[in-house]
Amino acid sequence: MEQYQALIKEGDIEKDVAPDQRKNSYASVGYALSASLSSVMTGYCCGVMSGAVLFIEEEFEINSTQVELLMGSLVILSVIGGLISGFLADAIGRRKTMLVAAAIVLFGCGVMGLSYSYSLLLLGRILTGIGIGFSYVIAPLYVAEVSSPATRGMLISFPEIMLNVGILLGYVSTFCLSGLPVTINWRLMLGLGGLLALGLAGGVLIIPESPRWLVVQRRTNEALSVLMKISSSDEEAELRLADIILAAEPKNSQQKAATSVLSVEMCLTCDTRLESLTPVCHGNDNEAAGVWRELLCPSPKTQKILFAALGLQFFQQASGIAVLIYYAPSIFSKAGFHSKSGDLGVTMTIGVAKTVFILIATCYLDTSGRRPLLLISSFGMTASMLMLAGSFLLLNFASAAGFAAPFAVLGSISFVSFFSMGFGPMSGLLASEIFPLRLRAQGVSLSMAMNRLLSGILSLTFLSIIHALSPAGTFFLFAGVSTIATVFVYLVIPETKGRSLEELS
Repeated sequence: MEQYQALIKEGDIEKDVAPDQRKNSYASVGYALSASLSSVMTGYCCGVMSGAVLFIEEEFEINSTQVELLMGSLVILSVIGGLISGFLADAIGRRKTMLVAAAIVLFGCGVMGLSYSYSLLLLGRILTGIGIGFSYVIAPLYVAEVSSPATRGMLISFPEIMLNVGILLGYVSTFCLSGLPVTINWRLMLGLGGLLALGLAGGVLIIPESPRWLVVQRRTNEALSVLMKISSSDEEAELRLADIILAAEPKNSQQKAATSVLSVEMCLTCDTRLESLTPVCHGNDNEAAGVWRELLCPSPKTQKILFAALGLQFFQQASGIAVLIYYAPSIFSKAGFHSKSGDLGVTMTIGVAKTVFILIATCYLDTSGRRPLLLISSFGMTASMLMLAGSFLLLNFASAAGFAAPFAVLGSISFVSFFSMGFGPMSGLLASEIFPLRLRAQGVSLSMAMNRLLSGILSLTFLSIIHALSPAGTFFLFAGVSTIATVFVYLVIPETKGRSLEELS
């Protein structure tokens, strides 16, 4: 590495970071938290509607189909936002894409808060959906790219933690504001999401751009500057930069022999300048088209990556988590709760459990690994859905009907707890880890599109599914999906703990 370090001393790559800014082991944590504010905003916009819709129904007198449309429109439109964000993240950078997301959500929440008709409310919900689609993609993508291998599991769980915090804030908001007049309370509930969008914009202004994106844009000096801030030593920053440069080369580059330090030294021996290693075609239209070609007509290696990433996103949503987030008050009402305050109070308890257990999972992501937590998660989700289905069967027996509501609450809390231990944080984490750099932004956006599309379909059809299959039959179906998810994780999902993004590429 002497020759590599010599390049830096000669001025080919400038160390323009002040000494007191280097070796800051907490910098990447701060950047991850700031980027994860987008997930707080997303979670709030998702969670708040579960309670707000009870009062919207009362004011606008809408039917069940309109309720499904209101719930599902945000999620379906987030698919479009997610796909656009992958392109924008490569074109204008990760930070600016987060600012675009904040602006769209701010406008959408403003429209919802000022709505005087169902049509205008739906328009605001659609706009907000596009904005949060950006956030679903860009937050885990950015965090993955500023994290070191040793802490990436913990840091990349921050967006999922903040998503749960946002959902909980949405539940708390509906509970606290439910006592206001029906013409005011739901408008305040929905409009408050705009404040979180402003918070995101403020957080984004204090974080740097992703070093991996900077390398792709041939801004190597700036990339090293960022890496100096988030690495424990200058040597670590230099090694990480070398790996990123080689991983960012075009697929058929003759310069790329391997993503190892040895390869860097070989290039340096030939007097190759670091900037020349950076791909000249990344970021242009031809390269973007090439990325989508490889994703849509994948090579055998890319097929395996897509199968793992898309499959994990599919099972995360097909297990029924969106149903519990959006329709928890309606589920508890069918199980025996008959007051809005009681429904909202129990729903808030679910939000607390979901948040607490993801905090617990975060402590083990980088020690226990991804696969063990996923297997525990899917097994527990299956058992929980069986309990939830059984609670509705109790309603058929007069002597046991009184136990239906407590069992429904227990099954729901158990489900979200096991979900948060594995499938909650892991689907975004693994998608951000296993795609190579040249495919990462678009690959993550494609996997998130799968996630949001399925979530939207379930949100749009849940009331109809319950009508067709009965509540018990519906939750037995979700239990079956969780069982298949266990097999999928065991056979398909790789262990990525402790490996750099470049190694995984």
